[in-house]
Amino acid sequence: MSEIKEFSVSANGDRWSLDMSGGETVVLHMGNEPSGGHESRTPLADFLKDRAGKPEHAALLQVLGQSQDEVEHQLGEDDV
Repeated sequence: MSEIKEFSVSANGDRWSLDMSGGETVVLHMGNEPSGGHESRTPLADFLKDRAGKPEHAALLQVLGQSQDEVEHQLGEDDV
């Protein structure tokens, strides 16, 4: 069973997935082909802090079953 779950695809073809296979949950971003298709990995907490207000952030919150308020409470308001 795969431990990678895609949760968002942008209009330009960028893709975001949750990767839970390495012990630490990370967000995998795969850039679209025209931009070079680069891949980046961001720890989940960092992604939630850095991408607030973006469509991929909202999509991830839906997957996690949490609201922005719940995330802010868990991370501490200074971190978000």
